[in-house]
Amino acid sequence: MVQNLNQYILPTHQVLIVAFSFFKEEVTSETQYDALYEKGGTYYDKMIAMFSSYGISENQISWIHYYKDDTASAIQKIKETDILYFPGGAPDLMMKRIHEFGIQESLEQHQGIYIGSSAGAMIQFEDYHISKDHDYKRFSYEHGLNLLKGFSIEVHYNRKKKQKSGIHKVWRAYRHDIYAIPDDGCMVVDRQGIHLLGSAVKIYNQKGKM
Repeated sequence: MVQNLNQYILPTHQVLIVAFSFFKEEVTSETQYDALYEKGGTYYDKMIAMFSSYGISENQISWIHYYKDDTASAIQKIKETDILYFPGGAPDLMMKRIHEFGIQESLEQHQGIYIGSSAGAMIQFEDYHISKDHDYKRFSYEHGLNLLKGFSIEVHYNRKKKQKSGIHKVWRAYRHDIYAIPDDGCMVVDRQGIHLLGSAVKIYNQKGKM
């Protein structure tokens, strides 16, 4: 049983953050992008602090910069890292930018650890769904990375009717396990199976609601 993430995230690891999850409304220029993802930016400081709690220093963390990197430099960074981290934000736009850079295959061939927050967890599924919320006005099915399949997740779960409606729609379509991951929950998928931490819980199985 997994008790915490320290057995996976080690102080010696190199981390690469794929900083492609921003919404169009919040970033319309490189200046706005840098205000979030460069040193001193809101997301930069948050991510540095998150990994520092595992003993990983700032100089062990690099970024795929949307404006400064290209396909070749992004692929080289992917080859050199131990952990790929996908931030939260807009999952569909993150996948669009991954395709734009032409790095999906390189991301999928990574032999190390994948970590994702919210949207960054969603895109690790070959197929995922987006439930209605304040950012997305309609439910949709989307294609992600070919890393996980056979079950679904609902992130930021707080029992809202729109979430429950979306989850039930997914179950009717696929009849597979569905896991709810509130903000204080976490899921780990390794060779031994699926492990739930915090408040994460399975809410549907193949037979229906649990």
